[in-house]
Amino acid sequence: MKPDFPNDISKIEIDVPVPEPVITIEEHRVMLIKKFNRINIAVFSFLLAGFSAFLMFGKRPVISETENRKLTEFPEFSFKNLVSGTFTNGLADYYNDTVPMRKYLKNSAASIKELAGIELGGVKVYTVNTKPSGNNTPAAPVTSTAPVTSSAETDSENSVTQATEESTVTETVAETAAPVTEAPAPPPEENDGDAGELSNNIMIYKKRGIPIYYGSFENGTRYASIVNEYKQRLGDGVNVFSMVCPTSMSFYWPENSDISHGSEAENLENIKNNLSGVTDINTIPVLNEHKDEHIYSRTDHHWQARGAYYAAKLFAETAGVPFADISEYEEVTVPGYVGTLYGFSGAAVLNDNPEDFVFYRPRNNYITRYYTPSFEYRYEGPLLVEAYGSALYCTFMGSDEEIVHVETDAPNERTLFIIKDSYGNALVPFLTGSYKNIFVVDMRYFNLNIIQFMQEHNATDLLFAMNTFSATGSNFENLEVLLNQ
Repeated sequence: MKPDFPNDISKIEIDVPVPEPVITIEEHRVMLIKKFNRINIAVFSFLLAGFSAFLMFGKRPVISETENRKLTEFPEFSFKNLVSGTFTNGLADYYNDTVPMRKYLKNSAASIKELAGIELGGVKVYTVNTKPSGNNTPAAPVTSTAPVTSSAETDSENSVTQATEESTVTETVAETAAPVTEAPAPPPEENDGDAGELSNNIMIYKKRGIPIYYGSFENGTRYASIVNEYKQRLGDGVNVFSMVCPTSMSFYWPENSDISHGSEAENLENIKNNLSGVTDINTIPVLNEHKDEHIYSRTDHHWQARGAYYAAKLFAETAGVPFADISEYEEVTVPGYVGTLYGFSGAAVLNDNPEDFVFYRPRNNYITRYYTPSFEYRYEGPLLVEAYGSALYCTFMGSDEEIVHVETDAPNERTLFIIKDSYGNALVPFLTGSYKNIFVVDMRYFNLNIIQFMQEHNATDLLFAMNTFSATGSNFENLEVLLNQ
């Protein structure tokens, strides 16, 4: 039988395998590069889109706890602001200052910053940014070859109960005055060769932040003359005391540092020498005796309550009033405290080494009333309020803006007026057993004539309580305003 072949040979199918084209190594490399490039572009585009969406729609913070301030608000739009550039500049500041997850990004940046810096003379120096960030960043102290400066209190206190509604006040003063007085370094704990690190004009030493003080004899003399005026107007019936409180710099400055600074001790002595009829309360010796205790915060520019206790005790002894030992108070410890100096310095070592915030609750009976700066009654509340985050110092009466009246069961009829900056707040709980009535007035927030106000409320004692940055900066000028308004 013959095979069945098709009549048309063109229809015969022959299955012959065709060899695969040969790809060179170079062609293979190019193909891989193109493939990886496409993957990179896809991943980058995805990340860029995600990050853009995060910046655009992420929740923007309103308050910075680490810097203890209200962040930049969205600018008000108007045609005038748009033409002048105010709106666009404000918009840039808003987006820059309110980045979502700002706290965590800032902490990461601070940790990275620790790897940078240049060693100069034993001090690690970082680039200092003197341009304000947001609306309340402290400025750098002014220095020049001419007669220079007085420093400034960086004093940012939030009203804890209204933190989301009211902005905080950050004061930074740097003004031309008498030549800076050079300070002999205070006795160190030990000479370990550590000169500290300078970060945004904050000295970082042994896990402690230290604001640098630039003192002015001229401003101290002016402060003393204004305090003398209070004494003259109040007369012999009122005892007047001046307590200018030193900062941590007087006790913890690194011995090996060659950074120029002023002397708080010398400036306090100058103030004392210019007082007339006013009793000076110099707390440096007594605080120096206890400097190994927790008398100043490591991460905040304020003192701790224990430091205020020793100062209040010295004042009470000088004024001749009773005073309760610290053992008679209820000690309250709040762990994990990181205060204002981390926000100002950006030093990760402060954030990575939180401290305890300790305060003491009086056990005697008292009533605390709060008033507006025009002495309009607001409410009756606690003397020691609940505070959070870097605003824990606001435990002492909360906001600075209000006039506070504490009526106590102290065994006398004396009435104390405290005119103060924020350092004075921590003194008040320790004096509730010393005076029948205590009126607390912040010199920055008071709308009445202060002499008339004190006379109307039968003042027997007046204490000026502020730190050296206020008394030899420009805050003291508010004292003169209170006399004449």
